[in-house]
Amino acid sequence: MEVSVFELLAAAREIQGTDYVDGDGIMCGKRYDKQTAHMIEFSSLEGKDSPAGKSRYHRSFLTDDGYRQALAKEAQGEIRIVRYARLNGSALSYKAPEELAAG
Repeated sequence: MEVSVFELLAAAREIQGTDYVDGDGIMCGKRYDKQTAHMIEFSSLEGKDSPAGKSRYHRSFLTDDGYRQALAKEAQGEIRIVRYARLNGSALSYKAPEELAAG
């Protein structure tokens, strides 16, 4: 299994209980589901009752359909995707925000 430095740091923060990201853990079971193809970290633009809860960011592992729904929410101004990775098996391939806009 290939694991990036970012993932190791995220896992260490989760173990210590100091992770700044709510939602799915970096090594959660959803990541290894055959239907999962994307990982996003996003901030909510809707205030305190947002899906991001008490944290600044929220992480979700998504299917293709779930990712399309997240993009629609971003287009509507409900969320802002701050980090994106495509799953390649269980490995994460990160893309810069400008690469997302380009397709």
